[in-house]
Amino acid sequence: MDEVKIWALEDSGVVELERAEKTQTEKTLEDTLVDNPGLLEAGLTLVGRQTPTQGGPLDLLGVDEDGKLVVFELKRGTLSRDAVAQVIDYTSDLTARGLEGLTSHIAARSGQHGIQKIDDLEEWFLNRFPERDPASLLPPRMVLVGLGSDDTTSRMVKFLFNTGVDISLLTFQGFSFNGQTLLAKQVEVGATASGGDGVTGNTRRSSATENRRVFAERAEAQGASELVSSVREMFKGCLHYRGEYASVVSKSRLNFNLPGGAPSFIDLDSEGKGIKLGFHPIAVGLALDEFNSLDPKEIPYEEQPSSNAYTEELKYEILFPLSSIEEWESRKDKLTALTEQVYAAYLANNDAS
Repeated sequence: MDEVKIWALEDSGVVELERAEKTQTEKTLEDTLVDNPGLLEAGLTLVGRQTPTQGGPLDLLGVDEDGKLVVFELKRGTLSRDAVAQVIDYTSDLTARGLEGLTSHIAARSGQHGIQKIDDLEEWFLNRFPERDPASLLPPRMVLVGLGSDDTTSRMVKFLFNTGVDISLLTFQGFSFNGQTLLAKQVEVGATASGGDGVTGNTRRSSATENRRVFAERAEAQGASELVSSVREMFKGCLHYRGEYASVVSKSRLNFNLPGGAPSFIDLDSEGKGIKLGFHPIAVGLALDEFNSLDPKEIPYEEQPSSNAYTEELKYEILFPLSSIEEWESRKDKLTALTEQVYAAYLANNDAS
């Protein structure tokens, strides 16, 4: 890690600040971050501290401004490769618990060590993110925090980040000035720093956030917000729904994810005539008999070429246009039954593989 230097600009000239004693910085770092979580990330809320996992107690657990769970592994000294293994261990444990297990975990462990008490994580989440599914908390993001890092750790985290793993590396350094200890933060990987390919974690997160915002604005402008909400509730109410989450992959498409991928989606109609409930080619292929039995006079649908071909023959998506709530209500039962069949086939295929 490059050494950070700070200068104070005074009337008498420029004064280079001295590095604070390491022990002094180590002692205050964790308490300071708990009292001021914005030093870690803007908009962060801490929901756990020293909470037990199968791999040991994780240092800090938070929810970011996008409603994503974040696991922080904090080292009072220099970060080493062991910290990378630890944060992955903690994160895999929380992910394996699922939303129900995570909710129980937070209820039992929050309210300690300066962290607010949260009795019902899902209710707490929905109060803050009314348009989001609490299941979108998982899987967590990972952040390593320390007073510097060795070259091996930086290399490992950059590799993980550049291959799509949501992991960041933050380092703090302490400086003394006029009897005070000052903290300087450096983002080495993720969050706002280049991971080596010119793509930043903040760019990825901001892109997703921006897409969600634009999608919601477009739906509202087209008078389709109620339609979107109603169809989302249908997905959440499906027998085979496993608490996975909806993710915006563009400013006009909302994917509904299950283990292994996303079989279904909502598109905003390009002409502002409502929405289209759609199924990707893999979903069509796994429930081909159900799709072939559809009567287009009873429930109109469209076929649209897709870049995500399932087989050489199945290269199209199936979309069901819905222009109003009344139209949705008249077709809801049949489309819900179709979605149930698609999800059952999709999950059976994923479990088998």
